[in-house]
Amino acid sequence: MRKTTRWIIGGGATVALLAGGGGVALAVNDGEDDRPDVALTGDALEQASEAALAHVGEGAVTDGEVGDEEGYYEVEVTLEDGGEVDVHLDEDFTVLGDERDGDESDDQDEQVTGRDRDEAAAAALEAAGGGTVTEVEIADDGDAGYEAQVQLDDGTVVEVALDRDFTVTAVENDDD
Repeated sequence: MRKTTRWIIGGGATVALLAGGGGVALAVNDGEDDRPDVALTGDALEQASEAALAHVGEGAVTDGEVGDEEGYYEVEVTLEDGGEVDVHLDEDFTVLGDERDGDESDDQDEQVTGRDRDEAAAAALEAAGGGTVTEVEIADDGDAGYEAQVQLDDGTVVEVALDRDFTVTAVENDDD
């Protein structure tokens, strides 16, 4: 057998092995970042779908991916009215927040819900020295973490930045 033929057969066998052997498939990159989207499959898809549907309350899962920029998993849910909701989850399938159709503008930040909101709010209140948490959202500066706004008793609003482990990384007056 000639060397060229062996290389072709070997390359084809490698491609077939990679395509059929993985539990995660690569999808087409939409050009927003340098890495390809990785489709969510198997048990992870089932668990993420259950959590997303419980969070949204209706609809059908139409897509899922691993390595989402807003969380570890992203599940797309198509609602009964045709709208779509992207639900972002952490590694333990806990909902971090969601993004509904029309929420793509920079003026609308992704709100954090559930246990993560409670933990971020508690850490933010402690760092601010009291007050009322008015919102908790996923950090919009590209870092994995959270931002919480706390209104102090004197009416001053401070923004508390937290990392993914709810450790406070900054406390600043919010001049907005």
